[in-house]
Amino acid sequence: MTCFSENFITWLDANADQLDRESGDLADQLLERIAEEGVFGLAVPEIYGGQGGSKTEVIAFLSELAQHSLTAAFISWGHRTFIENILASSNDSLKKSWLPDLLTGKLAAGTALSNATKFLSNIEDLNVSIIEKEGKHYLKGRLPWITNLRSDNFAAVFAAQFEDNSKEPIILVIPSGVSGLSRSDDLEFVALQGSNTAALTFNNVPLDDAWILSDDAKGFLAQTRPEFLGYQFGLAFGLAERSLAEVAQSLSSNRSVLKEEYGETRAKLSAVQRDLFKGLESQEFIQTPRQLFQLRIDIVDIVANSLLLELQASGGRGYFKDSASGFIRRWNEGAFLPIVSPSAVQLRHILATV
Repeated sequence: MTCFSENFITWLDANADQLDRESGDLADQLLERIAEEGVFGLAVPEIYGGQGGSKTEVIAFLSELAQHSLTAAFISWGHRTFIENILASSNDSLKKSWLPDLLTGKLAAGTALSNATKFLSNIEDLNVSIIEKEGKHYLKGRLPWITNLRSDNFAAVFAAQFEDNSKEPIILVIPSGVSGLSRSDDLEFVALQGSNTAALTFNNVPLDDAWILSDDAKGFLAQTRPEFLGYQFGLAFGLAERSLAEVAQSLSSNRSVLKEEYGETRAKLSAVQRDLFKGLESQEFIQTPRQLFQLRIDIVDIVANSLLLELQASGGRGYFKDSASGFIRRWNEGAFLPIVSPSAVQLRHILATV
């Protein structure tokens, strides 16, 4: 079952390479083009303008996008995870005022909670501090990597700690255009250049209490971490599915020697999908995140195996610049998955020390 119209998929296929290589106008159009398909309302309660449904439907639409463009899937992951954080908060005014523009893509949103997730696992300190001057609070620091910061209108969610440790860290959002907030130029990537990924610098940004999603960062992060990490699987699932589909087309030829390895890789992919969906539906990942971390590590290896199989199945024809298969783009996209934060190495570190 497809989540997208044929016209949209045709447009995305025609522009996937440019979105992978370039920032600019086409990249700025991408989020609203995706939003027009109605997918950001999946698993959003109808009372907030969504369509209802399950969290696995979010992973399904991200997976379908990733089969055609990891750039499209990546910005959609950040955007939809931001929506999830708004829904999980007790800040009803933000739900009412921001969700309509989030669902239509008029407001682009980035999720800068990788630093906070690593903070929760005692890997690093938070990058943004809250300082007090003359009885008022200000934000100071830098978030080095946030996706979907479209230059004309964006928001980001992140965690911040009080410099004097007078209170526990908090989760908050910030809209673009506020005093003291600056966005860097787009980061220069090997792939996914059209993802509007940049750094944010906070130079004494006046803190507005209306931006606060939770006064308990650790509790909020533990509650929402399954979706933050779980939705990332959509990127990997789509990339692996597309590569394995390309391999399947060659198995009846002289590439039939790959059939056994193809079957093993597909079985491993299905097992991770099954375990992920079970964990998300039962909410067991909230109390026992170690299994989720291990699944994230496992899926990185599965994608790498899938891409290597695709290369072997395509042979030399897949290595030409003008190849219509899109293999080289997927190869470069696949190299991103081990390092998307929290990275596979960071997760291995957590499992080894916790």
